[in-house]
Amino acid sequence: MLNSKGSIDFGYITEEMNLPPAPIRIAEGDDSYGLIHMHKNHMDQLTEYGYDDVASFVEFVSSNFTSIKEGHSGSFLLEVNDARNHTLFIALSKGHDYWKVVSGGVFRVRYSRNKKKVYSVPAIRMPGPVFQAKVPASGENQQGSTEASGNSL
Repeated sequence: MLNSKGSIDFGYITEEMNLPPAPIRIAEGDDSYGLIHMHKNHMDQLTEYGYDDVASFVEFVSSNFTSIKEGHSGSFLLEVNDARNHTLFIALSKGHDYWKVVSGGVFRVRYSRNKKKVYSVPAIRMPGPVFQAKVPASGENQQGSTEASGNSL
């Protein structure tokens, strides 16, 4: 999968972020991780928050994350903090030459509030506004308003 500029690298983890420096990439994956997983399990939610496809979500979060937190089993969360956290779950590849996107979604802020913060982006690099959610008509159920179900990793 390529980003909007035709590169396989969607963003970068740098040395000052307290993790091994490497580019962020997304693999095709399967039902349990990567592009296929995110498209199958999270696309409705991503569309609700204004993303056209998985690639645009991955590119936005990879380029604009404001914090990195510890996940489980060696994974980390890249978050664009707003009223909700636009989050990517990443893990270092077996060869340690890139960070692979495992999953992602838009979660309530409290989903990750107790996770250990590894890095916070300086205020100078804070991103622009996050995509605005499409507000459902009165009385409709709002999809994606539940917390992460634990099937992301």
